Formats: sequence, C-alpha cells, structure tokens
Amino acid sequence: MKRRDALKRLAALGLLATAAPSFAKENEKFCDVYTKYRPQIKNRNWMKIKDPKHPTKGELKHTPDIKIDETNTKGFTKIEVTLGKNGIIHPSSKEHYIDFIEVYADNELVGKTVFEPGEAMGYISYNVKLNGSKTIKAVAGCNIHGIWENKISI
Repeated sequence: MKRRDALKRLAALGLLATAAPSFAKENEKFCDVYTKYRPQIKNRNWMKIKDPKHPTKGELKHTPDIKIDETNTKGFTKIEVTLGKNGIIHPSSKEHYIDFIEVYADNELVGKTVFEPGEAMGYISYNVKLNGSKTIKAVAGCNIHGIWENKISI
C-alpha cells in the first residue's frame, strides 16, 4: 500500500511539473510585453495638472476620464476609462502611446491592462464589484509624458 501511495504522489508531482512550465510561459508572455518595450518608456514621473481650472490640451490628453454605469443585477458595475478629456484623446503610435491603465476602488487594485505600442487606444472597460467603495481612481502611463491619475467619488 505504501508503494501505491508513493506512485500516486509521484504521478501527481509529474502532472504539476508538466503544468507549471505552461503556466509560467503564459505569465511570461504577458509580462514580456512590458519588458520588451521598456526602452521606449522615457518618463515614469508622476504628473499633475498645474492649474485645474485651466488645464492645457496636453494635460487633458493625459488625464484619465472615468465613467461609471449603474450596478447590474449580479452586483457588477461597469467602469470605463478613456485617456483624454473634453474630446481630446491620447494618440496611439509606436513612438507615443499609453503603456498601462490601472483602476482602483478605494485604493484597492481592481483591474490593470498593459498595452503594446500603437496596438490599442488608451481605453479599458471592467465590470467590478464595488462593495460599497467610495472612490474610483484611474492611473495611466504615457511612455513619453509620465504617469497621470484621476479620482472620482461615487
């Protein structure tokens, strides 16, 4: 009986050993996007709108615009983030692009998307359970003009 148990354990370990490289490759593939294009990321400084009453076009272009829909019957709320406000949308080219967008509910990360250069506009949509959260914050990185954030109360 001990031999049978040992064989079962070895078989289980063998299955785990074959599954682990596949899982690692998938995660590596996702992380590789960020690693591959890291040399194109020129600015990781936190940026702010200097005069909130009179933002420049450049500041509007980089500020995440957050929209929140009503909560559905299953308790999920759709959150959309577009990079750019007042109709001024951030460009997306191989040289100048949004490399990530993160969404936080009461400072807890609820979604993150990493973009390849020029392959997607700075837009995301998540359905999340807000569980009584009071604020939503969006943080986005422009490879040239730094990291920008916006926060709204809900």
